[in-house]
Amino acid sequence: MNTKLRIAFAIGALGFAAQAAASITFYENEGFRGRTFSADQPVNNMNRAGFNDRASSVVVTGERWERWEVCSDRRFGGECRVLRPGRYPSLSALGLNDRVSSARAVKRDTHVEDHRYPQYQTHMQVTFYEHEGYQGRTFTADRPVDNFQQVGFNDLASAVDVQGRSVEVCSDAGYQGRCVVLNPGRYPSVMAMGLNDKISSVRAVDSNSRDGRRN
Repeated sequence: MNTKLRIAFAIGALGFAAQAAASITFYENEGFRGRTFSADQPVNNMNRAGFNDRASSVVVTGERWERWEVCSDRRFGGECRVLRPGRYPSLSALGLNDRVSSARAVKRDTHVEDHRYPQYQTHMQVTFYEHEGYQGRTFTADRPVDNFQQVGFNDLASAVDVQGRSVEVCSDAGYQGRCVVLNPGRYPSVMAMGLNDKISSVRAVDSNSRDGRRN
């Protein structure tokens, strides 16, 4: 295999790996209980998986731009919602309890109207990692923390995993200093945000907020 072909193959493999990173898991009961069905490829008829009209809660995993569309009819028809990465403990709030019949990932560059996202606020769950790439000690918060000194994790975080609601992370206690809004997703490094080993507080913000920064 010549050099050009090897490079093309490597790029293609990386692209496939990035696409495969996004996945969705359906649970038979609310609160992530009961039988499960997971997919990382489009499912145009959940009858084939024995899970048609059975899902009551959902977990979407992947990077912050990776979203899934879930629909009430086969072949992505009927009533549809687009889900960002996060945990959705009840599909009743989306009007889709025991109604999901198809699901597919949404392409990264696809524009989605706001009304297609869930209009209710999920709970906040954010995990901080001591080292980049989700390594080392961790601290998970499901409510606002205005001073990381209190939990022994001040100025230690280098990677973040946000689920449920968007959060604002700040360099100083009391939500002061440099602050960045992180929408649901996985952030293997906060270096580029200027927050490596600097996060001192976190709180939930509007779930439809866009990634943003302020000083």
